[in-house]
Amino acid sequence: MDNEKELRERTNPVFNTAKATVMNICLSGDRDARLLAQRLGIDTDSVMHGSEQEAMFGLANRAVIETRYRTMNALISALGMGTVLDIPCGYTPRALNEAFRDTHYIGCDLPAVIDEVGPAIGAMLEERGVKNKEFRSADATNYASLRSALDTVEGELCITTEGLVMYLSGNELSELCANIRSLLKEFGGCWVTYDPESSSITMATMKSIVGEEALKTMLASWKALSDKSDLAMSTDLNVMNVSAFDYQNGVAKLTDYLRSMGLKAERIPVVRYMPELNTTADLPEETRVGVRKALGPLCIWKMTLDEAYAPAQPAGEGGRFAVDVKTEVGVMTVALRGRVDSMTAPGFLAAYEQAAAAETPEKIVVDASALEYISSAGLRVLLIMMKAVGGGNLTVTGQNETVQAIFEQTGFADMIG
Repeated sequence: MDNEKELRERTNPVFNTAKATVMNICLSGDRDARLLAQRLGIDTDSVMHGSEQEAMFGLANRAVIETRYRTMNALISALGMGTVLDIPCGYTPRALNEAFRDTHYIGCDLPAVIDEVGPAIGAMLEERGVKNKEFRSADATNYASLRSALDTVEGELCITTEGLVMYLSGNELSELCANIRSLLKEFGGCWVTYDPESSSITMATMKSIVGEEALKTMLASWKALSDKSDLAMSTDLNVMNVSAFDYQNGVAKLTDYLRSMGLKAERIPVVRYMPELNTTADLPEETRVGVRKALGPLCIWKMTLDEAYAPAQPAGEGGRFAVDVKTEVGVMTVALRGRVDSMTAPGFLAAYEQAAAAETPEKIVVDASALEYISSAGLRVLLIMMKAVGGGNLTVTGQNETVQAIFEQTGFADMIG
């Protein structure tokens, strides 16, 4: 693994989940996904099912992913916008899907993903004589990177964020919504996403296939894993994750939140665009009917621009990122400027590690007086630094209210005292 790729993966490890997604799409019978996986060297045949119960959980998980992927494809195609902006595109073969043959498709994701999937799908598109498909590196919370990905776009956009919002902190979600609103204001169109009710859809599908008691066991194991994460990004802080246990209240809160961000929400029933699933084809008819019935009340969200909304501050590029590292008498001073997000965090990590290799610090002081914003990728770098010098030996000074709020939301404020 080259150094630049390693830095990208260490600051943004969540991208690895995208490979698991395409593997499950392969196993649901999608031919393009299997061909793409072969080009990318993803070994779908290595999936082990273990016990009968584990095999059933695997099948249920594939049913969830197949539902999301194929239902969103059908909805996006039906909306008929000239350009689809897919954030994050991950490793899915959406650009190859017949539903998007005549659509200008732009797949955006982190550089670590785009560097792999762009050439692979590009070669497949060329073999089929399909054009008008692009792949661009972008961070959904970084407006400049998103806008630069659209320099070839004319006409309305259909923006999709399938599989994204559950990974965002509350502040990152606000950045995303502001950025999408700015894009809709310029280009027109809509934003569609499966994500707000993803947990409810997952639970309904799983319960129909594996049963209630097995589902309870799975939820307990998920909680145990989440409790061990380095940065406890609580989904309670992200209003766009509608809890299956407080569904109606969650829907109302999200509708109000989107209105406060200048977006009007419409909810579209999942089953309206849901195909017959390949994954569940061999299950008893009673189970297949049960899945559709369980999903009946659940919806995909479609957002459009609220023209009456006047934002306090439009989305913009922000200050240019810069990092300056100095070490004197065992104390490293790291001065940050601009935005530290998924696009710039690898550079931050590289600067720190280069300086630490030259002179190992005993303490680190991070000067955040010129730092405008920091995402979870930037926090991950700070955590790497903290682990290197030990708890209590990393301090952050001069942070503005926005950065301090991010520290508090994510629990990082407690780590730095």
